Amino acid sequence: MEDDVSLIMSKLMEKGYTEAQIKEKIRVKKESSMFNLTTKGILSIIASEEGIILPGKEDLKIDSLKEGMKDVNVMGRVTRKYAPKEFTRDDGSQGVVLNIIMADNTGEIPVVFWDENAVKCSETVNKGDVLKIISGQVKGGIKGPQLYISSKSKVIVNPEGIDQSSLPDNSAIKSLKYERAMISELNPGEKFKEIRGTIAKLYSVFFYDGCPTCFRKIDSGKKGFCKHCKTEVTPTKVAILDLGIDDSTGYIRASFFKDKAEKVLGVNADQVHDGIKNYLEKGFNFRNAGEAYLSDNHYNLLGKEIIISGNIAESEFVGSVFQVHNIFDIDLEEEIEMVIDAIEKEMQ
Repeated sequence: MEDDVSLIMSKLMEKGYTEAQIKEKIRVKKESSMFNLTTKGILSIIASEEGIILPGKEDLKIDSLKEGMKDVNVMGRVTRKYAPKEFTRDDGSQGVVLNIIMADNTGEIPVVFWDENAVKCSETVNKGDVLKIISGQVKGGIKGPQLYISSKSKVIVNPEGIDQSSLPDNSAIKSLKYERAMISELNPGEKFKEIRGTIAKLYSVFFYDGCPTCFRKIDSGKKGFCKHCKTEVTPTKVAILDLGIDDSTGYIRASFFKDKAEKVLGVNADQVHDGIKNYLEKGFNFRNAGEAYLSDNHYNLLGKEIIISGNIAESEFVGSVFQVHNIFDIDLEEEIEMVIDAIEKEMQ
């Protein structure tokens, strides 16, 4: 069986390219690439741009990606991009990690870049860009699969000549597949739902020491080693906030994770940690400390109107839980347009 390099070369020649022209394309691509790629990697990019699909190298849909999969090819549009984070490894060396969210019409997935690739991606990739990822690795995160960019992965930014019909349009990024629904209509297991409601109850807020990449809890006995990412990390404080949301048709418990919790509270996780710590020192247990902290410091959240999107999970202890992916400011003009559209549909 031909190796990938020989197979791509032969297929390019079938398209009319000479060997000299292929070598020139490799040279140009290598000079313009944001990643340090091998000749094989560059040929894989050229093949993708030319519509050449190698056996077993077809693009996968995002909703089919499972933890443990390796050498996956996937294409999506960048819907969110976070700031790169610097950290110090146990050996004293500095590292950088960058997270973006990439989506196709089946779902979305976090994509994790490290060190030099994280810096280059931060400078080059923007929200709305299309990414073609070759030979990515799928690992588990606290909220589901994450796509890791390894040293052998290839990333094409805005590849030429691709069919974008399977990708969300730029204008639809805000509400990607999120359907506005009444709380009374929600059922466990449903995904990509959006609700507009009022904060009716403050349950609790708590935190833990987590990995800055996958955000899973760090084993206190491992001293900064993330067993999921299999690397030494500097733990970061991760906050989880539980609120009750009411929209007059129903009521549901909503869970806000990490930056979503910080956004609602208006403080960062370190401040939440310090606030709860004060109550723990007064003799409160961990759960009651979070409840008291919310009641004393964030009582003004009650009655606030909010738009959230996410998935609905089922908890054996509390029933349905709305797992929040996004929080949006209320745009009155947009809300009025939605009401008018709904009325027009009813009249048709």
